[in-house]
Amino acid sequence: MLTDSDSETEITFNAWDFGGQDIYKHTHQLFFTAPAIYLAVWDPRGGPDKCRVEDWIKLVKHRAYDESRHDDRPRIIVVATRGGPTDRLAHIDEETIREEFGDMIVGFHHVDSRPYDATGERKGIVELKTNIAATAASIQQVGRTVPRSWKNMLDALRKRGKRDPYITFKQFQNLCQRQKVTNELASTYAVILNELGHLIRYSGDAILQDTVILKPEYLGKAISCVLEDGLTKEQNGLVQHERLGEIWNNPARLKRERYPEVLHPVFLKLMERFDLSYRVVMPEAGTLETSLIAQLVPGKRPDGWQQDWPDEPDPGDSERTQVCRIVDAGTGRTAEVEGLLYRLIVRLHRYSLGKRNYFDSRHWKTGIILDDGPIGRAFIEEIAGDVQVTVRAAYPERFLHLLCEEIKWLVDHFWKGLDCQFAVPCDSPCKGLLDLQEMFDNLEEGIAKVRCPVCRKYHTISDKLATVAPKPEWSEAVSELKLGQSEIIRGQEEGFASVSADLKRLISQTDEQYDALMTVLTDVVKDGPRFFSFHPVEPGFLGKPKWIAAKFRLTLWCEHARLPLHVLTEDKSSGVYEVELTRDWLTKSAPFLKILAGTLSLALPVASSSIKMATPDFDSIEGELDFGKSVAHSLGKSSAMLGDWITGSNDTELESTRVIMAQGSRLNAA
Repeated sequence: MLTDSDSETEITFNAWDFGGQDIYKHTHQLFFTAPAIYLAVWDPRGGPDKCRVEDWIKLVKHRAYDESRHDDRPRIIVVATRGGPTDRLAHIDEETIREEFGDMIVGFHHVDSRPYDATGERKGIVELKTNIAATAASIQQVGRTVPRSWKNMLDALRKRGKRDPYITFKQFQNLCQRQKVTNELASTYAVILNELGHLIRYSGDAILQDTVILKPEYLGKAISCVLEDGLTKEQNGLVQHERLGEIWNNPARLKRERYPEVLHPVFLKLMERFDLSYRVVMPEAGTLETSLIAQLVPGKRPDGWQQDWPDEPDPGDSERTQVCRIVDAGTGRTAEVEGLLYRLIVRLHRYSLGKRNYFDSRHWKTGIILDDGPIGRAFIEEIAGDVQVTVRAAYPERFLHLLCEEIKWLVDHFWKGLDCQFAVPCDSPCKGLLDLQEMFDNLEEGIAKVRCPVCRKYHTISDKLATVAPKPEWSEAVSELKLGQSEIIRGQEEGFASVSADLKRLISQTDEQYDALMTVLTDVVKDGPRFFSFHPVEPGFLGKPKWIAAKFRLTLWCEHARLPLHVLTEDKSSGVYEVELTRDWLTKSAPFLKILAGTLSLALPVASSSIKMATPDFDSIEGELDFGKSVAHSLGKSSAMLGDWITGSNDTELESTRVIMAQGSRLNAA
């Protein structure tokens, strides 16, 4: 507890000590928050470089600083220990640090744990305390007037925390009720307390929301126990859930350092939520569940990896490479992204070669090999801070785009102030990179070439950009997919190497069109269902010239599996509703419905083969889609043709997008 001398504000602090060892870095994400005060502590005997002072400041900046909320920025005080006058002090360039990090830096201090000053404090401590108190008092949230119920509840919470490291959310509500706080206000208080670091609760997660951690460091230690476990390290990160129970409730430890069984599922879910682990398939493990701790995977490429990534692509496949370069958006300099590959190993495990048998996996600390059947196979590797993604496929652009966007999403969401820039390699043996955005900008200016910054040679941009294969018209694509359905099934059972290159290319392009439509639909129908089909309860209504409204059976589709919900659940009533639609609604929504029906028609043959869907069922759903197209043709005479959209005509594609944006909101009004 400190008091700011200017405002006479008495401030109570919650403090955590971040472990500096690499193994603890992935537990830091549990505690980053803003506004907050961070002390970057370093030892002058080692020097600022060895103590990685700037790296720690960058870590805070990229995890806790949101420029759009400048007043809530983190405040950083740089503190040199053993800073007495008799010690040799290494130089730290204060001016350069202030220039780079701006008003996040609020002070530099030297403190010494040995000699005392006239106040009886250790050297430099008084000045440091004064700075901390003044900095805290400048934060908007500090010193605000709050209801007495807040203070009473906080006092009760601190008292409870001395006894229990965690409570259930119901117990939290009961605690609030005793302080005259309603359940509704208790939920609000829980959010604020979480932001201020008094507790940890993940209200948006069905499993985690029932647990309130009163001692946040309790959580970090629990995860550290797993990262430090010798047996888990020996097994390169593999740990059975039974073993996790032994780690967290080890009788050899003091009782206060043990974790009750009720918390074990919570800890496991947290590790999955923060991309520390995922559950793997172990064919010989029986009913014993196993997870992989990605941070503990081997440091070198596994034996036999070249069998899964030979020197040359398979016949009929082509190869495309793209480099993701992570830079500081403010300076343009390359930035270190700690643990990016570990996160990718977890987040992309659905594409792992070991998704059916873990021992077929190919991953290590700096790389991973992935596979998505006919969509392609990928090799991702971190090289000098850059992430290089290479895809081999009949149509590699689809998988390449998907993986690069996943990397960009991770950087945008977890490291503030960093930018993910894309480039393509120059011609071998040159190691230079050609910036994609620069090439696009050149083309807009009518410049057909780009210059490599390393070899200084000019390259024709069209040769370096993806060569997109012609996309078939809608009717042709559906026909080919239906004819190739048995071939797709064989590929899923025996491996997609047996599927023709033309069909693999068509499947990839279909997947690409589906994803494009989903992206457009994200905003216009975010409050309602995005994928559905429908047909009339009473056929023949279109033949009635003066019809005003009609009843329809509306069927919801799973966006991930790309199949109707009732097919996935084997419950004919699941996701099926009867609604009344007016002629006016159908007329105005016809362009949207036409594109929607066509996309579903393309996705269905591929999705249905994955569960060996019977032909009669396919024909039944196909009839619904045909009806949707007929309605669109009958009522939307002026709409853009779906065939033009599928073939990728730029003008029509833009027009179709405008149609979706304009008409999609009518779904919510139905």
